[in-house]
Amino acid sequence: MKQDKEKALFIAKKVFAELVFDVQRLEGMPFTMPEVQTYLQGVTIGGHKISDVEKLKQQKLGWETLIDLVKTNSFSLTKETACSIQKVIGKDEALEPGQFRSGQVGIAGTEHKPPQAGELDEIFGRVIKKILEIKDICEQAYRLHLDFARNQFFWDGNKRTGLLMLNGHLMSNGYSPLSVPAKRLTEYNAGMIDFYENGDYTQMLTFLKECHEAMYGRFE
Repeated sequence: MKQDKEKALFIAKKVFAELVFDVQRLEGMPFTMPEVQTYLQGVTIGGHKISDVEKLKQQKLGWETLIDLVKTNSFSLTKETACSIQKVIGKDEALEPGQFRSGQVGIAGTEHKPPQAGELDEIFGRVIKKILEIKDICEQAYRLHLDFARNQFFWDGNKRTGLLMLNGHLMSNGYSPLSVPAKRLTEYNAGMIDFYENGDYTQMLTFLKECHEAMYGRFE
């Protein structure tokens, strides 16, 4: 399964349109795969709100930012890295982009209450410490995404930020990127609701592993 960082970056560039398409669908954005491919080729796509096109642009820039961080050995599991990524993908969308939230949030579809804003720095440090105690790099990465989603460190873009942090950790360690395919989005959303409610990683770790295996299996 493990390759090397150069091959991981090669795969990310090879499937770049797919990565951008999947991450924008994660947030219910309206673009089709052909439209994303067209946009990435530098061609204007019509029939969509300007605000949606701007959001698509930021998802593209988010992936480009991440790839550059990995390529230059600048990626790290730090608050600073997470905030720099969220600042890109949350531009003109989230309150206080690039900063941990300063107030309380909720998560649609669940009664789970994320921690209070004043606890976030301590929780982030605890999350990273606990993750690094796990021996398996891939499980470390999968949990990173899940912890970002459940703790809601930012006002918005937590799943996307967590997904990019997951991929930064994977690729920095020589593993291929992971994407949640749009065709499995309903399954992903249902699993995440359960995870928010019970905090049990088991189901979503299995799901993310399956998504990862599907990706790296294409390049064996």
